[in-house]
Amino acid sequence: MQKLFLRGLGITLLLNLLVKPATIFMVDIKMQNELGLDSYGIFQTMLNFTFLFSMLLDMGITNFMTRMIAQHPHMIHKYSNRLFTFRLILVFVYIIWTLTLFFVLRFPTAWLWVLGLLIMHQISIITVNYVRAYTGGLLKFGLDAVLSVVERSVYFIFGGILIYTTFIEPVTLKWFAIIFVGSSTISLVVATIIYLRIVALPRFHWDSDFFKAIFRQSYPYAILVIIMMLTSRLDAVFLEKLHPSGTVQVSYYTQSFRLLDACWMFAVLFGSILLPVFSKVLKDNGSTTGIMTSALNILFSGGILMITLTIGIKEFLFDKLYDDANWYSYNAWVFHSITFIPMCFTVVFGTLLTANGSLRILNQIAFLSLITMSILNVLLIPFLGAVGAAIASLVAQSALGVLQYLVVRYKMKHRLASNTWLKLMVLSTLMIGAMFLEIRFQWNQLYYAFGLGLLWILLVFGLKIIDVVQVLKMLSGKEKEA
Repeated sequence: MQKLFLRGLGITLLLNLLVKPATIFMVDIKMQNELGLDSYGIFQTMLNFTFLFSMLLDMGITNFMTRMIAQHPHMIHKYSNRLFTFRLILVFVYIIWTLTLFFVLRFPTAWLWVLGLLIMHQISIITVNYVRAYTGGLLKFGLDAVLSVVERSVYFIFGGILIYTTFIEPVTLKWFAIIFVGSSTISLVVATIIYLRIVALPRFHWDSDFFKAIFRQSYPYAILVIIMMLTSRLDAVFLEKLHPSGTVQVSYYTQSFRLLDACWMFAVLFGSILLPVFSKVLKDNGSTTGIMTSALNILFSGGILMITLTIGIKEFLFDKLYDDANWYSYNAWVFHSITFIPMCFTVVFGTLLTANGSLRILNQIAFLSLITMSILNVLLIPFLGAVGAAIASLVAQSALGVLQYLVVRYKMKHRLASNTWLKLMVLSTLMIGAMFLEIRFQWNQLYYAFGLGLLWILLVFGLKIIDVVQVLKMLSGKEKEA
């Protein structure tokens, strides 16, 4: 099973490494610079707002179906028409709820057209993720990887045309929003074609008893994802409402959050592969130690390299990326970058708990994290703006990740390989030490990046945090699967 996990991860990472970084650095950042702080702040506020309750479009069905298909692949055709009908109902509920909340919170009515387009975007994205429940559950990681990059690929092409050509001038929020939503719509078309190949042409099938049954089984997943989404996306809404220069602070926050989100995209890919793999291992009463340790080692070691490299040169980095980076951007990134580590805990340990069906304890932990984040945002944002929101995010995600690990370790009794934490602690200590030396002596950025990368390679492979020989053996099939 480790072999299957690593192969699936390799395919997914390869495609995403080709597309997503290019999109972020060549389109997203350039687009924010072109639109300016206020216009982009409006877009990002509405985008995060539509994210908040986007799980109403899914109600946990995607995670539920991924887990069920991985364990019982023969069930793939049984519920497809009923689920299609159920999801149409959810689309209607989501649209009504989001529009109602928009007016209740008294957002400017001039933003309504942006909201409408982004509602369409969320419907497309959630539907694509639903189709990925089938590709992931059937362990078709090639198709799953393709679906994970279609939207970003189209956005990269159209966004590049908008920014780097003179076909459309000037670059406005309207054109940007149309291209953004058009890209997700095209990805929905591709997902529909794949769905038709794997399943069948969906038909309307009303079955109220089934809807009630599936709701009872899936709503714990939905509650979990809604709480997690609120924890990670509510900060922009808090900033817009609590700070005197709300949309400007949202833009500063986005400058920092975008880089974290880029890293998070890759971490989420681990989760999409880990969920069906963990589900199958648990069904077969196998050991999760090897897979869990491999995933955490890769995520943690990559995260500590990202943190120490970027914090050490944060002013240089942000000044190169943005036209209007300042103190808020630099210092929000310090806290955002560190947040990636506890988020990795959630990817590994939270996914294992999800595969185990431990939704009650997951929801309790997530709710505690949400309350923590909300209180800290209310206390810190009026004084620290984007930096305060980043601090709140770090504390909330840390509480979430650590508590999930403790449940896995002491309640589920699943262990990491021996000396895992010791190795990661040695790696962290030496890498952070190098970062503080750079901050103290202000070395040349290129020399620092090269030296830090070399140190990371020596430590990661020297300590066998990533064991190349073992990985190659697994991929070649010469080692028994865990």
